[in-house]
Amino acid sequence: MKRRFCALLTAAGLCLTLAVLPAPAAAFSDVSGDTAEAVEVLYSLGIVSGYSDGAYHPEDGLTRAQFCKLAVLAEGHGDQVTGSAYRTLFSDVPGGHWAAPYINLAYEEGLVSGYGNGTFGPDDAVTVGQAVTVVLHLLGYTTEDVGPFWPEDYMSLGEKLGLLDGISTDPSHALTRGEAALLLCGLLSQTDKEGGDYFNRLCASSVTGAVLLDVDAEADDGTDGLVQICTTQGLSYYEPEGTLSAALVGRRGTLLLNKAGEASGFLPDGTASRTVALSAVSASGITDSAGSFISVSGSVSLLLDDSLATYGERWYDLEGRETVTLYYNAGGKVDLVAASQSTAYEGVTLTGYYEGVSPNAAAADTITLLGMELPVAEEGQASLSRFDVGERITVTLNGAGEVCSAVAASEKQTELYGVLGSGEVTLTCGLTARGTISGDSAQTGDLVKVTATAMGRLSVTPAEKSSALSLNLDKRTLGSIPLSDSVAVYERVKDSMVVEIALEDILVSTVSASKIDFYATDADGEVSVLLLDDVTGAAYTYGLLTAGEQSGGSGELSYTNTTVSVENSAGVGQSYLTGQTFRGGSMGGIAVSGAGKAVAVTSLTQSKGVSRSAFDGEEAVVVDGTRIPISEDVQVYNADNGGWLTLAQAKAYTDTFTVYYSGTPGTDAVVRVIATQ
Repeated sequence: MKRRFCALLTAAGLCLTLAVLPAPAAAFSDVSGDTAEAVEVLYSLGIVSGYSDGAYHPEDGLTRAQFCKLAVLAEGHGDQVTGSAYRTLFSDVPGGHWAAPYINLAYEEGLVSGYGNGTFGPDDAVTVGQAVTVVLHLLGYTTEDVGPFWPEDYMSLGEKLGLLDGISTDPSHALTRGEAALLLCGLLSQTDKEGGDYFNRLCASSVTGAVLLDVDAEADDGTDGLVQICTTQGLSYYEPEGTLSAALVGRRGTLLLNKAGEASGFLPDGTASRTVALSAVSASGITDSAGSFISVSGSVSLLLDDSLATYGERWYDLEGRETVTLYYNAGGKVDLVAASQSTAYEGVTLTGYYEGVSPNAAAADTITLLGMELPVAEEGQASLSRFDVGERITVTLNGAGEVCSAVAASEKQTELYGVLGSGEVTLTCGLTARGTISGDSAQTGDLVKVTATAMGRLSVTPAEKSSALSLNLDKRTLGSIPLSDSVAVYERVKDSMVVEIALEDILVSTVSASKIDFYATDADGEVSVLLLDDVTGAAYTYGLLTAGEQSGGSGELSYTNTTVSVENSAGVGQSYLTGQTFRGGSMGGIAVSGAGKAVAVTSLTQSKGVSRSAFDGEEAVVVDGTRIPISEDVQVYNADNGGWLTLAQAKAYTDTFTVYYSGTPGTDAVVRVIATQ
């Protein structure tokens, strides 16, 4: 399970200059800083959304009607608007107006008012003064509380409460989408007039002081797609109500829960965190790579992989970790230490030529093997000192990817497999071997066996071996051979480039021997590498198929070949030669070889008229009475403008869809493309 931690750089009474890990990708690429965080928080709560181009457009203005909708959603009353629909309270907002339900409800609740002449001005730009007034009304303040002078008294109170941070203080300034996000996110962290936490309006219960560890976690019982948090009481998992933004992973704050106990949102607090490279560790604290010592109390909580202890109990288990993330309380003291994962390379063995060492062979800090620079653990130095550069050796790695032992290749030799790239092979363990590569029969994207033949030289051969064994997913066996817990599974279509998949992606219980292209076993006799032929459909690139032609030659020797390309959210892909028949303009997928040919073109089954209510979040959709899972890489198409968007954006845009899926419903069907209708 992957963990990602990022830093929150501001906290009361704490000023830090930090080198931090990259933050997880945000949902919208055109926002940054505090605005980006505000947008991510509100997006996860379903209060704001982006445009069909996948951007948020923070500089765009908002109308009074649009801000009414945002205010009602931020109040948690989005489910009440139907009761205010189809009524005309203002002459310029007829009952059929799209915003009438929101404007009417906001007016009835005393959040907004009209111009005094029976009109509302729904298309007028909303000003900062008007927006701040609405927010103060949401907090329960009235004119008697604020003062008689508008907008001056409202602006003054808004500034006092911190609502104007990052927002223009000119009350007549037209509010932008970015400023609206800052204002409404600031609202969520306020206490109302009566002293209650405002965010309680948006949830049935909450968990405070929670570090958001993952928004797509797997629990011990195998349930995946969960929200995982850490508190001083331990680790907890929650089913998500919708989609929590991955950009909030690593932040500490309040997890909001709905009546069903599902995670419905996450609100970061004002505490700080920082990630440091670990140089040394002791019972009294840690030393970072810059030589700075950071004191840590023994009672501080320590998060190690999937367990929580105190620092005093298990500080020594930090040895060998590359980084730690330190979380600070409001007083500027460390109150949680989270360690980076250390199990990724545990027990990995590599055989190759000893190509280099630093600073010397007697006390190696790093060595070069298979074109990779590998750090050396202290316990690995003695065994490495027996070898000279140029010898062929086999090394074993610890969880942090450090060499912890070395033997002569004649004593222990490991077969290595990986995916061939340009001048490199991405090994099944995730490391990348580099060098001058020989092997004429292998193409880019092939699963290959890789062998070091000399210093800086690698030989590769395609992993081609027929199998008479079928795969049993229930028993986790290939024939009678058990699968390794760390088995690497790849898939291709015919001789296309391979993709790596998980066993959980295989939706059938058995896979016939005819679909098993290759397997390899490890030193324990368990299946460690598996190559399948078109079992899950993951080897295709899906989207809108476009037909083309490629001509060449001259005179009687001229020729014209058919080409195919795919357009999806990544843009219009390369055109590939194909001999297959397909319908241009339809939704489908292509699988390509390293030689640049479309070796397979597949069509998708479509089902029209699928309603928004048929979707189970972004996990699955019910089609003709059958629940079909949605691919993590699902492509979503706006049929009105030809653009590509996210599923959440599509649901906000329309309530009827055409669903395109591969496979057979009830067995191995997976939704690959969704189009608005």
